[in-house]
Amino acid sequence: MADGGAAAQALTAGRSCPPHYGYSPRVFARAADAAADCAYVIGGLYGNVLALDAIEAMAAAEAAPPLLVFNGDFHWFDAAPALFSGVQRRVLAAGRMALRGNVETEVAGEDDGAGCGCAYPESVPDADVERSNAILARLRAVAAQAGSRAALAALPMHRVLAIGGARVAVVHGDAWSLAGWRFAHDALHDPAQEAALRSAFELGAVDVYACSHTCAPALKRVPAAHGEGFVVNNGAAGMASFAGSAHGLITRIATRALPHALAGRRRYGVHTGAVWIDALQVEFDLPAWLARFDALWPAGSAAAVSYRQRLIDGPPFSVDAALGRAPGGSTSACSP
Repeated sequence: MADGGAAAQALTAGRSCPPHYGYSPRVFARAADAAADCAYVIGGLYGNVLALDAIEAMAAAEAAPPLLVFNGDFHWFDAAPALFSGVQRRVLAAGRMALRGNVETEVAGEDDGAGCGCAYPESVPDADVERSNAILARLRAVAAQAGSRAALAALPMHRVLAIGGARVAVVHGDAWSLAGWRFAHDALHDPAQEAALRSAFELGAVDVYACSHTCAPALKRVPAAHGEGFVVNNGAAGMASFAGSAHGLITRIATRALPHALAGRRRYGVHTGAVWIDALQVEFDLPAWLARFDALWPAGSAAAVSYRQRLIDGPPFSVDAALGRAPGGSTSACSP
């Protein structure tokens, strides 16, 4: 019986969603937590400090400083105490906003049964899930050495921003769960899901949902009672988002158009009349980052097997897939 229980836990760790991850879209029907003219939503930094350097340089090119919003999974590959502490110090710096993703939640927790907390769908192979659970276990031990876990546990799961006339719900997963997959590109562009999406906008009284978690970017226009809403998923700020590219991606939501200096970073976007929503490429120093990654995660390690090739070549995914104009690639080795 004991062996059977351990086997069952091994099969569900990383696939199931802990109950405390859940919430209703109604939680967003509240006063805004902050207001900004421009916000960068930075999901999935994954401990990539060189990507953070690049994002800060992009922010410096704006007419006025944007609000940097880290919506979870800012830790992942930073499996050394000094690097982990440095990432956390910069993300939690004054004037910035941070949410906890499943990575931060499970790093701060003690429940081994949740694994990485990813709630991976069945399309992700068991071997990928097991490697993510192993990365999480190592990262939790690093965080214990760095003395950083309490600060992660205290972070919120979601925030509401007022950006001009638009109300923006910033989440890690989706409108229902910290690790939800209903804002994944394939679910977003499935016509059968449109009624649930409309309901999320109506119950939440928001105009935009900004998320990450699934590691694959997406933009979806949703008809809503008040006009239209948008779901924008930045995929990953610290890791390649599209085939043939090593660049990460962030979401910019602003009351002003993209400055000329950043025009070359735009992959796609939309102007709603109230705000500009743009997916911006994060062009970090890949050789320098690979050197750091390889020192922490040598060949054969969990992160190297799951992610190193993606860091170099990108995933089997395209802009057309992000926009629902073409089938998407595999979700394998995506969300941590």
